[in-house]
Amino acid sequence: MESFCTCGAKLVDDALFCHRCGRPVRELTTEACGETEAQEEPQPAAAEAPPVQVLEEPAASFQSNTAMRVGFLAAVLVQLASILSAIAGASLLMPLLLIGGGFYAAVQYMKRTGAPLSAVEGARVGWITGIFTFVIATVFFTAGMALLSASGELVQAYEESLARMHLPADSVERLRRLLSEPKTFAMTVIAGLAFQFLFLTIFCSLGGVLGARLRGRRQ
Repeated sequence: MESFCTCGAKLVDDALFCHRCGRPVRELTTEACGETEAQEEPQPAAAEAPPVQVLEEPAASFQSNTAMRVGFLAAVLVQLASILSAIAGASLLMPLLLIGGGFYAAVQYMKRTGAPLSAVEGARVGWITGIFTFVIATVFFTAGMALLSASGELVQAYEESLARMHLPADSVERLRRLLSEPKTFAMTVIAGLAFQFLFLTIFCSLGGVLGARLRGRRQ
């Protein structure tokens, strides 16, 4: 049976809309077999951002900027305190000053990093302080030697040092003859520097251990 639209146009069989006026001629029904639903294409998974690498503070060593800074600061304070004690005639306080320097360096390291120190790490921080103290003292010693040598008062300065030791007269004379030889004098200076290096680093290391232990217990 032929069908017509209200506009008078003849409809095509199974037509959904009038080809003249566009009027729907029957209700649209959703059938599973007659329609294909648009399916969303799966979105590709977002690429995961690479993990952020957090730079950790190296362990207490020469690779740690914090250990270097606190060690140098403590060494400067120790050197100033030792100069003042020498002026006041209290050179015997030098071991206590070195222990205090290592203690101060260890405490400052833990304050700045917020991390506790073991006894070995505390000794390492104190050892760094002792090395800086030795370098600063060696610079002052070398400058003083150069000035005395240029003024010709180097031997006199050593004789005055021997006199302050209150040694027997024959021992003083024997040391004078030994120091008059350049080779013996150079070996004496080298031996003195080696002893000073051990003296400074050992006592500063002890101070670092003490600071690590006491500060760690308080935390």
